[in-house]
Amino acid sequence: MTATTSPDWNIVGILGAARGARSGAGGPIGSEHLLAGITTAKGAAREALAAEGATKVTLLSVLRDRLDREEAWSADDDPEGAVSEKDILGDEGEERVRYTGAAGRALTSARELARQEDAAKFGAEHLLRGLLAGDNRAVEMLDTCGVPPEAVLARLDGGAGSPADDLAPLLHPTRDILLGHSHYRRAPWWSRWLLKRAGINWAARPAWWVRMETYEQARRLAADAVGTEHVLLAVLATHEVALRYPHLAQEGDSDVASRYEGGERLARLGLDHASVHEALRSGGRVHLASDARPVEQYLDGDKGTGPLVQELLDEETRARQLVQALSA
Repeated sequence: MTATTSPDWNIVGILGAARGARSGAGGPIGSEHLLAGITTAKGAAREALAAEGATKVTLLSVLRDRLDREEAWSADDDPEGAVSEKDILGDEGEERVRYTGAAGRALTSARELARQEDAAKFGAEHLLRGLLAGDNRAVEMLDTCGVPPEAVLARLDGGAGSPADDLAPLLHPTRDILLGHSHYRRAPWWSRWLLKRAGINWAARPAWWVRMETYEQARRLAADAVGTEHVLLAVLATHEVALRYPHLAQEGDSDVASRYEGGERLARLGLDHASVHEALRSGGRVHLASDARPVEQYLDGDKGTGPLVQELLDEETRARQLVQALSA
């Protein structure tokens, strides 16, 4: 097969990223790897996916979790019909690089869409349309993330996409950090580097996420000092965002409730992030005495959110005083 339309530089990068996304999986490159590759490229295709929550962090985390659990795909990507990159791209492809039948058809479709537009090269937008036109693993991966393909296409066409979610605006900064739209100011240089290269799924590390979020919650409240009340806010914030993105918060067979038991316990007490934030923001509504120990000692180590909340409520902490005042 002779290529009539060449891939642009974005596609070259996407194909390279797709190989990286397949790392450890074995077999040909699938449509799911091409979709993950698009999230590494600049332009409208990546922005349309990101606007619906399908970011690099999200898709790579779903791929890693599925690989770790050795979970089979429901969609048939036609691995038996695998083709070489050279068969699809001609002289610009490599014979040794192979794609599933579904991935190959998406690339061929992308090239045909570009030809119909009289474009000299095909790019990420053409490939995204080609991927979402079929019943393949790319579409299944979006479904796992709760992202409708038609919403992504609407975004690509300049439309509104999905309706706004019901996550409280106060939690949008926490959500944006989880999805990789922004990062923690206190994050060490190596985590910022990792976020740029492969993405950090904070939801898979509840204790670490709470630690980072604690200082962010204190900063957003313009607090003079960080106390255990901000740890409490962080536990609630991460728990409520994790519930909205369960595909990121689970790990193996462990569900969100078991991994975020501290937030579950606080919710059973009738607490949520909005009410606790309001009590602290209003100033003077709740008088809090000093913490028994420096806040860093409560955040030290890798304790889960359940043991962390237990410790906060067992000792004479500002978090405990706040819980008692709001639960009275």
